[in-house]
Amino acid sequence: MKNRMITFRRKFSAVKILRNFGKICTIVAVITVLPLQSPMTNAHAQKPNKETSSKSGDTKKGEEKAKKGNGKRKRGRRGPATVFVDTVTKGTAVETVQVYGRILARQTGVIASRTRGAINSVTVHVGDRVKKGDVIATLVANLLIAERALKAAELKEFSAKIRTADAQLRLSVQELERLERLRKSAAFSVARYQDKLRNVERFRSGLAEAKAKQEQARAELKMADINLYNAQVLAPFDGVITKRTVESGNYVSIGSPVVTILNENSLEVEAEVPANRLGGLTNGTEIDVKPEFGKSFKASVRAVVPEENALSRTRAVRFTPKFATPDNTIAANQSVVLHIPSGAAKEAVTVHKDAITQRRGKRVVFVVTKTDEGLRAYMRQVELGDAFGLRFEVLKGLKPGDRVVIRGNERLRPRQKIKITKPGERKGRGGWRGKRGRGNKSGWKSRKGRGKDGKRGPRGESRRGGPKSSQKR
Repeated sequence: MKNRMITFRRKFSAVKILRNFGKICTIVAVITVLPLQSPMTNAHAQKPNKETSSKSGDTKKGEEKAKKGNGKRKRGRRGPATVFVDTVTKGTAVETVQVYGRILARQTGVIASRTRGAINSVTVHVGDRVKKGDVIATLVANLLIAERALKAAELKEFSAKIRTADAQLRLSVQELERLERLRKSAAFSVARYQDKLRNVERFRSGLAEAKAKQEQARAELKMADINLYNAQVLAPFDGVITKRTVESGNYVSIGSPVVTILNENSLEVEAEVPANRLGGLTNGTEIDVKPEFGKSFKASVRAVVPEENALSRTRAVRFTPKFATPDNTIAANQSVVLHIPSGAAKEAVTVHKDAITQRRGKRVVFVVTKTDEGLRAYMRQVELGDAFGLRFEVLKGLKPGDRVVIRGNERLRPRQKIKITKPGERKGRGGWRGKRGRGNKSGWKSRKGRGKDGKRGPRGESRRGGPKSSQKR
């Protein structure tokens, strides 16, 4: 019995074990597998991937170098900026309006031939400068020389006729006087006396006619001399040849054009000024004239033409320029801008118009200030008044003598260091260069597959991270 009980218990325990075998296996499997997977997972998480490590390391290096590059770029921008400056002035100013005009030459025109004949030679070309009396062209003078010789011969002929008529007249006068002495004698003949009287009158008339012919021949000889002299076309005044209309062999008549000359020293300005702007233009009033190209100059009013254009309501005004000698930028028929005064002059503090900039809707200027660290530009708000040509009246914010930036002020920052230069000096090239092997402003190379540090990544991936297959091309 006892043995049976032991056997039953054993069987019962075995049945329980079999029933719970599945659960036990599951628990054992969980207990066995989980500790094995967890260390592997932690190890896998702690152990860095070679590719990922190299990628992140290179990216960090690239970022560090990019930061260094950006730091250099910022330091370069904080360097002195090259600018042009101008001084705030105080003086008499007048409000002006702009009127367009042009340059004219008072002494210019076509030089024509004064006689007829064929052109032998032309000694000047377009653009040549000539002085008064210089030979411009010569005509074939053979015919003119022959004509002069003919007129000289005619003059001699009439001079001889005068001498003959004078001798005959003197003889007739002597005979007439002898007959007058015989008037009281019986030998006196009235008919003979009257004949001698008529001869005297006839010889006197012939002498007068011969003298007239002589004067005519003398005048014709003088004309022949003038024509011979005019066989050379001479420059009537100093100037520049602007047009040539004849060549050797051409035949010209009296008045035929040969060349056109312009005297560049007789230039003046003409403008059509509105009638309501003539109040400030009196003889001698000086104005500023700005050519399209070249330097500005002064001009004074020479005359206001008393004739008004009925369509535009303007009047022509002539101005005499105030320059010693015109340079190559001033030419006839050139357009210019005249600053005509439109009101009375007044005392004002003025600043150059290029010094005014807009910052946050306000008008500001950059004033040059000397500090211990060098020159700096301080931003200052200003209040402006009327415009006077290229300058503005300053009502508030500046005083005479202040130096303000007129060029290079578009990108200035307040308190930025500056370097003053003069017009004509070459401005140095700063900043970053885009040469091969150097970074640009953003720190990136333009070639594909290179990172911020300028190096190529490992094979199979770019420096921007990820395999090549995942990069957008």
